[in-house]
Amino acid sequence: MGMIFRVAFNNQNWMGKCTNARGDLRLFKCQKLNVNIGWGEFKVDNRGTCRSDCLEAELCTKYLWENFQGNFNKKRAIGTVYFVYPDLDNSLVLWSKSKIKNVKEDRIYFEEFKPMPENKWKTGLRAINILGKNWGQGTYRYLDEIQEDQLVSLLS
Repeated sequence: MGMIFRVAFNNQNWMGKCTNARGDLRLFKCQKLNVNIGWGEFKVDNRGTCRSDCLEAELCTKYLWENFQGNFNKKRAIGTVYFVYPDLDNSLVLWSKSKIKNVKEDRIYFEEFKPMPENKWKTGLRAINILGKNWGQGTYRYLDEIQEDQLVSLLS
């Protein structure tokens, strides 16, 4: 079965550090330090570019996710992976998918992928509708067949 990852929004399509980081309201999780942005503090340079070292900034160039809280379950971390971020209203936005290429202890490597065109992003999703319960802490969840089928139907 697949997995779903909840990441922070990145206004550079997850291919670089965010620009206009203080002015982009969609970066509220970073600004409030609700996500691990790397240095423990939200900082920008004099041009407004984020100075943090978060995983999200290079997700679509390094195709890698590290689990700082432990190892991934290699038997369950297989198949398709779906990427969402929390929107301003705390609903989820489904913005891309990939396949899991390899799992090495606390790292998952993905096949190369890019975000879907923004007009194809699926907005207004709720974790309770996808997972059957609210999504508390953590950045990922393993999906069962029914949950994954639901995500597949959203993308078709």
